[in-house]
Amino acid sequence: MSGVGLEDLAATALADLAWLSPKVVKGLEALDVVTAYDLVTYYPRRYVDRTRHVMIADAVPGEEVVLIGRIASVRVVPTRKRSMTLVEARLVDETGSVGLRFFRQPWRAKQLGRLHGDIAVFGKVELFRKERQLVNPLVDPIGDRTGRIVPLYPLRDGAGIDSGAIASAVLGLLERFSPIAETIPRAVRDALGLLGREEALRAIHAPATLEQRLEARRRIAFEELFRIQVMLGLVRRERDAHQRGFAHDVAPFGPGTGRRVAELLARLPFSLTAAQRRVVTDIAGDMQRDRPMHRLLQGDVGAGKTLVALIAALFAIQGGHQAALLAPTEVLAEQHFRTILSLLGTAREARERTPGLFDDEVAPIEVALLTGTVASKRRADIVEGLARGTIDLVVGTHALLTEGVNLASLGLVVVDEQHRFGVEQRSLLRDRHAEIAGRVADTLVMTATPIPRTAAMTVYGDLDLSVIDELPPGRTPIRTKWLRERSAYVEAFDYLRAEVGRGRQGYVVCALVEESERLQARSAEEEFARLGNSELAGLRLGLLHGRMPAREKDRQMAAFRAGIIDVLVATTVIEVGVDVPNATVMIIEDADRFGIAQLHQLRGRVGRGEHASACFLLAETDQGPTAARLEALERTTDGFELAEVDLVLRGEGTVLGARQSGRSDLKLASVVRDRPLVEAARHHATRLLEVDPSLREHPRLARELALVADPDQLAYLLRS
Repeated sequence: MSGVGLEDLAATALADLAWLSPKVVKGLEALDVVTAYDLVTYYPRRYVDRTRHVMIADAVPGEEVVLIGRIASVRVVPTRKRSMTLVEARLVDETGSVGLRFFRQPWRAKQLGRLHGDIAVFGKVELFRKERQLVNPLVDPIGDRTGRIVPLYPLRDGAGIDSGAIASAVLGLLERFSPIAETIPRAVRDALGLLGREEALRAIHAPATLEQRLEARRRIAFEELFRIQVMLGLVRRERDAHQRGFAHDVAPFGPGTGRRVAELLARLPFSLTAAQRRVVTDIAGDMQRDRPMHRLLQGDVGAGKTLVALIAALFAIQGGHQAALLAPTEVLAEQHFRTILSLLGTAREARERTPGLFDDEVAPIEVALLTGTVASKRRADIVEGLARGTIDLVVGTHALLTEGVNLASLGLVVVDEQHRFGVEQRSLLRDRHAEIAGRVADTLVMTATPIPRTAAMTVYGDLDLSVIDELPPGRTPIRTKWLRERSAYVEAFDYLRAEVGRGRQGYVVCALVEESERLQARSAEEEFARLGNSELAGLRLGLLHGRMPAREKDRQMAAFRAGIIDVLVATTVIEVGVDVPNATVMIIEDADRFGIAQLHQLRGRVGRGEHASACFLLAETDQGPTAARLEALERTTDGFELAEVDLVLRGEGTVLGARQSGRSDLKLASVVRDRPLVEAARHHATRLLEVDPSLREHPRLARELALVADPDQLAYLLRS
């Protein structure tokens, strides 16, 4: 295939290009642009349309504007505070002038003093002493560039390079390295109406019109998503080709004669929701095949994921195998254990064979709880029972992953709140058993942290996706209110006292900035004492934090469940796994210190019964992203909508590797904004791999996959 590929550009250092001046190379390197590939994919952050910008005379206070003009004057203004610097400048065009004020940016004086050509200024027009001004606006030098559409690149203080120099370098590179090789098949480009790669690169860096820029972005965004979907498709095919699993008995949802699931459903005092039944059908379809299941189960707080996980476990158990449920905390493991015993009727912990579910038909199901605080004698009994196969279902924490814990026939691993485990930890139990048995257990990954479907297709594209998008009947909506001023906080505590007076219970969550668990515990204890002598005086308070001994945590939780404690003052240890239907009030102090997902999880501790519930967010802040988070929580209890808001506010993070916020593998594509492209990328990637599963007919694409994902990242995807 002719042309220069991205891998060729990645192998070309800018320092080796004689036509680039050392000053430009140094400036680009200061922006972490080191290779020709880095340069051609260093996309503009915005564009200025010279025909559409606002003239200074027309700038209206209260509006965000783009102004183009020249700096007429610059001065450093003394202030009363030594730590406060103020630089004032005057921007002029042919219609008038406007003031620019920069606080705590002393370097602006030198920067603006050097600018002799046009600059673009972005900011909000304000009135100060009847004069218009922009405070701390963004400034981009345009110089004498004459094109109608001027690209403006991300810059860094002290880099010594401006947008004009970057644009010239990119266009020079594209001229000298033309033609740029294509990797998206023509049939795909034609079907989607995409530009060619070189045409798109030229248009993204030097568009003739804003419409052309949008077409270029669409092509490049699709390419980024397409590469990832091809990579994930290869991972899935490789995994499925080499892994053998168990063909489970999935009656009554598929082939088999087992009665465990049918008996459970018959004894439940309620029916599965339509969403639960749909998801169980998905799982049964996977588990009846001898290819290991790799499924992600999403369900909002309180959607009934534990019941679905239990049914999956019973599929494994009724075929003669074992199941393990891995939870990140003892509180969550204990909650799952209690819920499972409750769902199984009168079954009790595996230490005693007491009458329970299925006793009239077959041996009772043996369930065990294994955590780090289980006594050594009890732990030894559980480990022996797992190895001998006499324990059918084990619920545990990281203690399940320790050396020496082996299961006779592990058929299913359920991992809850998987983002709290490292990849190595998540795969350890499954892989260890595969070495023993020669077969790989099915894996069901559960999360109550909703992920928009298109994001899940990209970030967890190596997993099949099921969503419980329906809450069980009887759940009451939660009213959420953000109290913005300290003087208003009394409303939350008055409401809590009133609810306690009606026989209800509540939580107060302390937000803690200290990393040290010891300091967090001390802060929680101090707040517990303060509340007992002020807002919540006279109520029965309990305390729960991470430094408490396990027995004391259990005692506090048991007292709260029993109604002996009115209000539980806690750190975020209650974020997941606490289920007390009588609790109807959640007060979250310093809510601005939490992210959307954590706030949504905390809120989900209430609204679990028949009584109306309320959540109060206490936070004195008017900062943009923080205010947007809290307003979103006030507006909706839909976890999937909140997840999309979260992605937009936080940035979409890296898709491969750590799967957390940070550098993004998607430079232009957005899994939120580009939903149709995500769907299209997955569709066309799947079709391509159906006809060319090894990419033998697409060698250039194969080489580019190696460029955008290093071996460690590919190994990460295989393990996850």
